[in-house]
Amino acid sequence: MSRPRAAPAPDTDLPPPPPLPAVLRQNVNLVQQRVFVGDLQRFHTVEIGPTTTAEDVVKSVGSQGGLEDIGGSGGWMLWEVAQDFGMDRPVRSFELLQDIFASWNKDKMVNTLMIKRTLLEPILRRSALPTASPMCRGYVEYEVKRGKWNKRWLELREHSLYLAKRDNGKDETFLCSLSNFDAYHVRRLHKAPKPYTFAVKSTDNLSFFENTADYVHIFSVPEKEGQMWMEKILLARSYMLIQERTVLMSKTGGLNGTSSGSKGLARAPTRKLPPKTSQTLVAPPSPAVFEPGSLLAKR
Repeated sequence: MSRPRAAPAPDTDLPPPPPLPAVLRQNVNLVQQRVFVGDLQRFHTVEIGPTTTAEDVVKSVGSQGGLEDIGGSGGWMLWEVAQDFGMDRPVRSFELLQDIFASWNKDKMVNTLMIKRTLLEPILRRSALPTASPMCRGYVEYEVKRGKWNKRWLELREHSLYLAKRDNGKDETFLCSLSNFDAYHVRRLHKAPKPYTFAVKSTDNLSFFENTADYVHIFSVPEKEGQMWMEKILLARSYMLIQERTVLMSKTGGLNGTSSGSKGLARAPTRKLPPKTSQTLVAPPSPAVFEPGSLLAKR
């Protein structure tokens, strides 16, 4: 009967484990973020990673019972509260929260996230997005510098905002692109000439701007017009985000998005054939010239 072999002694000189793949490293990189509900009195702590969206946070807080017994009208949405500028905005369900964090001033750390009801929720749903980017135009009061307002003609078209002194557009200037600007409600007390104040602020970090006056633009209009401007700009920004993300996801190889397995690329190349008259070097036989019955005629 053979004796069982003794277990080998543990190797103390084993090499270190290989580094985690990039995907796993990103999943480990989680941050804990306070998410307030309704106001700054109650909050929930949520773990947020590189792929966490606003919809994920709302569902997480809702599953914990954090959205019960909260009044108001409209649907639940996550809001970015930019307290350093005294303004906030609804965060679309498909937006990545890490992109929002990257725009915040890390020295102040006064900005936060809040969940609250809003009538904009059904308007900003992905399923409700328009098939074309919205357009809008009209006169607004534009804050040219702190406390000084001038009447200007504002136009939203081609996912961008343009400003002019008159509606003929002769002196029109480009203001900003909604590729990296978004609409915000101005909440801080503002000495504005009209009752509704809104802003378009960059979604990049302030450190990217040499002139801080280009970072945020503030407007004042009547209440009804202000709500219209907010909806149009928010929708135009949503349309821009969806289009950019769709283009990035659809690039699977070729410049035109055609995959290598398509029938068009599997087709054999076409060859150019020479003219029919030059397909052979042998001339066609001529009519018989020998007499019938001749041996040459038989050949």
